[in-house]
Amino acid sequence: MNLLEFVKIGKEYTSRHGGKWFHIYFKDNIKNKSYRTALFENMRNFSNWQHIINNAERGDFVDNLKMKTYKGKEIVDADSMPKLITKKFMDEVKEYLYED
Repeated sequence: MNLLEFVKIGKEYTSRHGGKWFHIYFKDNIKNKSYRTALFENMRNFSNWQHIINNAERGDFVDNLKMKTYKGKEIVDADSMPKLITKKFMDEVKEYLYED
């Protein structure tokens, strides 16, 4: 599983199959690579992402992400079960780890 930094939610598009879809963009700060996933609001995995969609902000992290190859490119698997880790929480952990 991967821990990636949340960057943004992209522009919304109308799907030819009904409903809306959009990308979520991520950054791997260790490999210095960018990734994305595509989410369709009428797919069963959409509910797994609701907490991320409604609460994530730039600089937060998303854990428990699976990767897959799509058309020769590595992307975040939309069937992942993402867990939000806020920047505020990460800062508190750093403070705790590095206090004297």
